Amino acid sequence: DQNCAEALLIKDGYVIEGAASNVFAVIDGVLCTPPKGHDILPGITRDVILDIARKSNIPCREDKIPFSALQTASEIWVTSSTREIIPIVELDSKPVSDGKPGPVWHTMNQLFQAYKQSLL
Repeated sequence: DQNCAEALLIKDGYVIEGAASNVFAVIDGVLCTPPKGHDILPGITRDVILDIARKSNIPCREDKIPFSALQTASEIWVTSSTREIIPIVELDSKPVSDGKPGPVWHTMNQLFQAYKQSLL
């Protein structure tokens, strides 16, 4: 109804996942994603992104993300096998940071594309 690309699911004030994706956010310079568990569907792309980030020394952690932290995150992305890594540039009709894909997304997208090419 809101002409959005994805709906984010919130439970008890925490971001859980997207309707058909996993959620990542860059908060205080750290790439964060909710931990796997009974609330979150496992994602192949999610796992690959975390592996690439760790191997590339990009600070990352699996932890609960309060929705209030998401509202002030410098970057937000959703990931899925079919859509790969999608930067979220607007959240609730407000720009995320400057309203453009951020530098960590650009780096991770390049690393992810290189990873895919290495599989050919």
